[in-house]
Amino acid sequence: MESLLYFVLGLLSLASLYFFLRCRTMAGAVRQTNRALKEISGELEANRVLKLPAPDREMEELLVTINDALRKIREQHLEYAKREQEFQRQIENISHDLRTPLTSMIGYLDIMDKTALDPEDREALEVVKRKARFLQQLVGQFYELSRFSGEDYTPRVEHVDIARLLRETIVDYYPELTARNLLVDINIMEGPVNVRADKDGLERVFQNLLQNVCRYAGRELSVRLDREGGRAVISFTNDAEGMSEETAGRLFERFYTADSSRNQGSTGLGLTIAKCLTEKMGGTLTAAKEGKYLKFILTL
Repeated sequence: MESLLYFVLGLLSLASLYFFLRCRTMAGAVRQTNRALKEISGELEANRVLKLPAPDREMEELLVTINDALRKIREQHLEYAKREQEFQRQIENISHDLRTPLTSMIGYLDIMDKTALDPEDREALEVVKRKARFLQQLVGQFYELSRFSGEDYTPRVEHVDIARLLRETIVDYYPELTARNLLVDINIMEGPVNVRADKDGLERVFQNLLQNVCRYAGRELSVRLDREGGRAVISFTNDAEGMSEETAGRLFERFYTADSSRNQGSTGLGLTIAKCLTEKMGGTLTAAKEGKYLKFILTL
């Protein structure tokens, strides 16, 4: 009887050891599979599949399902990228076809003899010219967006004194800022602040951010440039009490405009272009509502 008891205890010990080792092996397999899934999720184009490090029928069935889902996601991702590239090409072609006739139309409107028109006709002519110029701006931004967001666009990166470029851009916009009666506070650190960037692209980012300020700001604008951990950080802060946090979170969306900016001739593309250019140069551009203030942070 005693020998039978030892035999049963031995079997239980062996069974326990087997299940312990099995659980440990499967736990390690799950960890490896999880790491592989994270890598594959970040590189969908690599066309990789999950493989089970240790044999297990139920886990293998699960991985078959996951691999099938990854295949479908990969196909949708490639199809979306293809449609996006085609959309960009179409926008670029349409913009190119519209720019020449629009330029001619505006030229003819400018050389019209306004002295031969009565006041009512002159007013109507100015409305037509204003609408034509807005359409010209819209077509130009369509073209820029399609060009800058394309995979074949590569910024001409060089050493740029971002402090000097920021000062010069603010000076160019100062008449427009003062016309809005804005209280402007400029805090730019002394001396050169060199970054690796495309000078023309960076200037366009500054211009688009200042244009946004001129549409949304109430009475205040603060521009600050600092160094943080070897990177240049620029903040544009203006009061925007009428703007919600939801609106602030959508400002970089293509064609999105707040209702007030629609009345001021906004195309909803300026900030999208600014973010696209910033990311092409290896930087980041974010927007957030902080109390009554709207704050853009540009990091390069």
